[in-house]
Amino acid sequence: MSRESDERRLFQVVQDGLRRWLGRARAVVMAPWERYKIQPNPVAIFSTQSSWNDEVETILTEIGKISLNAWSFATDVPPVSRHAFVMSQLAQVENLLVRIPDEVYNLIFAAITDAVNGGGNAQTVARAVDEVLMWTGSENWPNRARVIAITETTRSYGAGTLAAGMEQSRVTGKLLRKKWVNEHDGRVRATHKAVSADPIPLNAMFRVGPVLMLYPGDPTAPVEEVAGCRCDLLIVD
Repeated sequence: MSRESDERRLFQVVQDGLRRWLGRARAVVMAPWERYKIQPNPVAIFSTQSSWNDEVETILTEIGKISLNAWSFATDVPPVSRHAFVMSQLAQVENLLVRIPDEVYNLIFAAITDAVNGGGNAQTVARAVDEVLMWTGSENWPNRARVIAITETTRSYGAGTLAAGMEQSRVTGKLLRKKWVNEHDGRVRATHKAVSADPIPLNAMFRVGPVLMLYPGDPTAPVEEVAGCRCDLLIVD
C-alpha cells in the first residue's frame, strides 16, 4: 500500500460516514418543516451524536490501519499493535472528530439567523437549513471529507512513523533522529517551508511558526497548521 492509496481509502470511509450521518441529521432537523411547515429545529442534531460516534469509530479504525502502514514503511521493526503513543494520538483525533455535530449546529444556527435577518419567510429559512445538510448538489461536504482524509493521513503517517522510530530506538539502542519534510510546491504553508531541515531528537519539538509540534499533523497544534497538511516525517539513523 502507498500513502496515496491510504488517503483514497480513508476519503471513501469518511465520505460514506458523513453522507450516512447527514441523512439522519437532516431527517430530524427538517422534521418540523416537513410535517408542519414550521422552522427546522437545529437542536435536534444532537440526538444524532451517538450515530456520528459510530461513524467516528469506523473512521478511527481506518486511521489506525494507516498508522501501522506508516510504521512498516519507516522501519523493519515489526509494528506493535495498539502501541501506547499511537493510541494516545488516536484518542486526540477522536476528540476532534466527535465535535462535528457541534460545528454543524453552529452552521445551521447561522443559516437560520441570516435567513431571518434577511427577511426570509419560513420556506426561505427551511431552504437555507436544507442547503447546510444536503450532500447532493453541494461541494461543501465532499470537500470537507477530502480535507479530513488528507489531514488524517498526514497525521497517521506522522504518528506511525514516530512510534516506529521510538520502538526501533528502544530495540536497537540507537539514538535516532527525525526530520520534517515538506512537498516543496506552491501549496506548502510558509510556516512549514520554514521548518528547519536539520534532524532533531525523536522526543524534541519542531518549531512551526509560533507553535511547537512533534510531527506533521500533531493533533495538539492549531487547525491552521494541520488542516490539509501533506508534509512527511522521516526517521534518520
